[in-house]
Parts: sequence; structure tokens; C-alpha cells
Amino acid sequence: MESSWEKRCTDSTYSACKTHTERPPGRSVFGRREFFVKTTVYFIRHGTTDNNVGGRFQGSSDIPLGQTGLRQAYYLGERFAGMPVDAVYSSPLTRARQTAEGVCRHLSVQPVLVDGLREIDGGLLEGHTNEENRRAYPEVMDNFRNHPARFCPPGGESARQIHTRMTETVNRLIRENAGKSIVIVSHGFALQSYLACLDTPFDEMEPNIVGNASISCIVYGENGDFETKFYDDQSHLPEDLRFRSAFLKQGRAPGAKRAE
Repeated sequence: MESSWEKRCTDSTYSACKTHTERPPGRSVFGRREFFVKTTVYFIRHGTTDNNVGGRFQGSSDIPLGQTGLRQAYYLGERFAGMPVDAVYSSPLTRARQTAEGVCRHLSVQPVLVDGLREIDGGLLEGHTNEENRRAYPEVMDNFRNHPARFCPPGGESARQIHTRMTETVNRLIRENAGKSIVIVSHGFALQSYLACLDTPFDEMEPNIVGNASISCIVYGENGDFETKFYDDQSHLPEDLRFRSAFLKQGRAPGAKRAE
């Protein structure tokens, strides 16, 4: 029987409930072939910071949660209360760590900090507003918003570099927790670089930044198939805490049909 948690999640506004099995038999998204058990991963973007609200590029800068973000972390803890979670992994940046601590509030596990989950290094963009960066680096910011695979901030990390780092890190965590349920707390562009490429070649990555404190649940099965149970879900947050950037674009769930 479907649990109340699963029913609540699959009925959410951002539910996808798609299974993607386009890879050849035996080929795994993890790069190995011996995984024949289902592993559940809850991907969470950190809560809102004052920079998020102000449209200021954060990147690798270590910015804490704002008051809204702290409240979001509280509601994440309420949502995961009583859930069978085996491990919680977080970017070491303060805003992600604080979010992960909120997730763990009613759980018997504590966050494990993983450097590979940190946000993209934004180089010279960091600390400036999106409008300031658009004036100084119009092509870079156009790529950031519309062509994420091409994004390469001056003095920072390229989209391909973070895609490689995130993919290697997430796949390792899945291999180490085969058959379990885990939470991964990371960042907007970092999560986009992994999730948006689950069913799409890197060079064709679509703009797809999930909301702050949103949850995306993906179940990985044998032969590298995956099922998106729900995506970019903020249903656990009161309406006044559901924050999304007006500058960045949201997209489709992994495995969902592309728009014509």
C-alpha cells in the first residue's frame, strides 16, 4: 500500500512520476553493473539566504541561511520526521549544512559533509547582483540563464567541471548506499548540473534551477534505470516561505517529456 508520505509527494504540484530506461541493458548511471537493488535519493537545495532574495551571486562564498531559510530548514525537519533515512550528506558550505541540520532534527543521523557537493565557484561574479553581472559579463550571464552547459564564470569553475564533480560524487554516494534511502543537500547550479543531465547529454543541458528548500526524489534501480517520484517539491513549506528566483529558470523533471 502507498504510504501517506508517498501519496502526499506524488500528489504535489511538481510531481513527475516518470521512469527513464533508455540506457542499454546492464549499463548503469553509476558506471558499474552490479547494482540490482533500489536506492532512494532525496535531493534538496539549501534554504534561502539574504543573497538569494537580493539576487546576488553566491557561488562558493560561504553565506549562511537568512531568517526565511532557517524557517524552511525547520519545515524540512518536520517533513522528514519519522522517515526511514539511512544517511544525510551535505555540501560543507554553511547554508547547506544548516539546511541538512534541519533535515536531521527528528532523525537518528547527523549530516556528513562532502566537499564534492559544494556549489560552483563563481569567480568574479560572486558578491555582485545578477544585474551588475549582466552589465559586466553579458554573454556569461546569458549562458548562466539560458545555456547552462556553456557557463564558465571568469576566474571560476566551468559548468563541465562541476557536472563531472557532482556526477562522480553522487554516483559514489549511491554506490556506497546501495539499497538504502539517503538525503543529499546541495546547491542550485550544482544540482542542475547533475539532475538535468540524468536523461540528457551534458551539451544539451536545459535550464533547470529548483526552488530553495525543495525536495526531488529519485529512485535508482537495476541496469541504471531511475524513477522520478517527485521533483522540485515545496509542498512542505507554507506559501510565504516558497521562494524561487525571478531571474533563473525552472524546468522539467528528469525523465519527463520535453516540451515540443
